[in-house]
Amino acid sequence: MTALLTKNLRVEEKPEGVRLLWFDVAGRSVNVFTQEVLADLENAIAHVAADAAARVFVLRSDKPSGFMAGADLHEFTRIRNAEEAQAGSSRGQQVFNKLADLPVPTIALIHGPCLGGGLEVALACDYRLVLEHSRTQLGLPEVELGLLPAWGGCQRLPRVIGLERALQVILAARRLDARKALEWGLADAIGATEPELAARLGLLLVDALRKGKRPRTSLPMRTWRQRALEWTRFNRRLIYRSTERLLQRRVPDDMPAPFEALQAVRVGINQGMAAGLAAEREAAGRLVMSRACQNLVRLFLRREEARALPERLVAEPSKQIGRLAVVGAGTMGAGIAQLAALRGHEVIVREVNEAALAAGSARLTGLFQKAVQNGILIREAAEQKLAAIKFTTGWEGFAAVDLAIEAVIEDLPTKLAVFRSLEENTPPGAILCTNTSSLLVGPLQEASKRPERLAGLHFFNPVHKMPLVEVVRAGATADRTVADLCAWTIKMGKTPVVVKDSPGFVVNRILMPYLAEALLLVSQGVPMDGIDQAMRRFGMPMGPFELMDQVGIDVAAHIARAMTPVFGKRWENEPVLRQLPQLFATMQESNWLGQKIGTGFYLHQGKKRKVHHGAVKLMMSGLNKANTAPMIDMSRAMQLSQARERLVLLMVNEAAVCLDEGLAEDASTIDLAMVLGTGWAPHRGGPLRYAEDRGRAEVVQALAALAQHLGPRFEPSAGLQRWANTEAVGQTR
Repeated sequence: MTALLTKNLRVEEKPEGVRLLWFDVAGRSVNVFTQEVLADLENAIAHVAADAAARVFVLRSDKPSGFMAGADLHEFTRIRNAEEAQAGSSRGQQVFNKLADLPVPTIALIHGPCLGGGLEVALACDYRLVLEHSRTQLGLPEVELGLLPAWGGCQRLPRVIGLERALQVILAARRLDARKALEWGLADAIGATEPELAARLGLLLVDALRKGKRPRTSLPMRTWRQRALEWTRFNRRLIYRSTERLLQRRVPDDMPAPFEALQAVRVGINQGMAAGLAAEREAAGRLVMSRACQNLVRLFLRREEARALPERLVAEPSKQIGRLAVVGAGTMGAGIAQLAALRGHEVIVREVNEAALAAGSARLTGLFQKAVQNGILIREAAEQKLAAIKFTTGWEGFAAVDLAIEAVIEDLPTKLAVFRSLEENTPPGAILCTNTSSLLVGPLQEASKRPERLAGLHFFNPVHKMPLVEVVRAGATADRTVADLCAWTIKMGKTPVVVKDSPGFVVNRILMPYLAEALLLVSQGVPMDGIDQAMRRFGMPMGPFELMDQVGIDVAAHIARAMTPVFGKRWENEPVLRQLPQLFATMQESNWLGQKIGTGFYLHQGKKRKVHHGAVKLMMSGLNKANTAPMIDMSRAMQLSQARERLVLLMVNEAAVCLDEGLAEDASTIDLAMVLGTGWAPHRGGPLRYAEDRGRAEVVQALAALAQHLGPRFEPSAGLQRWANTEAVGQTR
């Protein structure tokens, strides 16, 4: 019998005094906490508290998508000041405290994502039962948004799983699957199927009724390590200090959330729950108004927008892509084929001869083996999906494909030949795409009989990790083709960004001046590993030399050659770009191709690496330094500070040029592409957001000063200057 029904949940009366709450937030595909949902939950808690027959309270989701995805960030964007942020934190804490204080035992039954506020409400329950499934994740990822768990998560999680483990979950935004949750004590029981889960719930209900409430006033001491390290105040102080040192090394500048979260945990353990909750509220007030938080939330919402097709692209029914063909089984082709197979597509992989096909098959086998090692697939499923991929040196099966992706070498005549064969062997309605990272799509269209169905689909390496795909619209590409490719990309779990056909598209176009300047800096005496470290401190996941080694020097060489026409006129007096192709060619001749063969700008030995002095010597001797003075007379700190400024501002300037040329729809699209495609300091929001936060006029002045001393490559772009003038006009009004 339904005892309580609201817009977002219902409470059912079950036998033996069981009261079952079903979350089903109205108008949402996933459950999220809004102020309305919190109010409904508070009413449900009051209803159960007043029910004399209630003996146990169970919370679960009625949505197949999962338990609870967290708080609604759209409501979050309406917070205007620190006081409102503290009030929002206080509100969630009050509701969850009432749940924790219910006189009857409480159980959270979890399937799918249980994140942020979802896990905080589950932590306010006495027991947790979890469905063992690949989509089940339990975590507190707030630091990824520049926040901290502020509805009691920093207090309750350590008291459930222990201090060290809680710090891993909170500070590293770690997600636990069902088995790890059980091992760590976050789950009291797990079940692999709904019937098994129901049986486990029956046992857990008996246990809860027998044991009653579960006070969480101290840290658990389940393991010998917890007993040794977390029992005494002195040892806990050592944990806090070592964690703080680790954060200082790994967290980029201007990212306060992890430090605030650590302090909230420390206060709660040292001074008690009430003090800890107060620390959460105060930290929430500070963090919500920080630039890092504002930028990270903005990016999150922009990514959500990009993963929902705009109405203008969905006016007609989209093409259902079933069978997929990949031509070329190198690093990128194999990655795309594996991704499609994982997502349930029939896949055909073609290579030019048996030897290349065998190498491609081995490459795919390795990818599936890694998926098993990383827990993405069980071995049987991996073997089944690999066996379903068809390998060929001919064109059999292509007559039934819906999408064909070319991923052969970066050579235009070779690609033209492939597309001629694709047009002859695929149905007229099939979409044909190139995964080129350095060549234009336009010449392929010019030679095509169906240019409206031809586009670029630029994945990034490694395919299984990188979230971005640039959907490249060339001159004749139809809107319907773009919409179909965006829809398919979203189904692949990626975020599509539509870009205009231009050398390097958006991401590589903006990266090229950055990489070129990094090489020039080394030739001027700045240490290579110092440059990489400086950019990691800025917020990049890796520095420019680490990036080139991961991408591959051969790929970087192709991109550098393709960029020459773009930068030729603007950089005609700059020697560095003209000499890049030769530098990369020399590295290729020496077989210094990067991480994939163990030697590039670094010498790679497993997870360890050291500077490759042969590459440094090549840069020192191979790049013309006529226009710039060496930096060897500066202190290391001054060198790296100026290096960071030069590298960042060149990307900002080039992003403004891309915006001016209409390579993407707007500034936020360019920022999203750079964050997802390169990891561009997410908490800084992307290069154009960074310019906005720093001040457009200040960025223009800094570029002009660099141009005066270092050359015209730093001249502020016309678009950036107009943008800065707009800002100046706005400030005078």
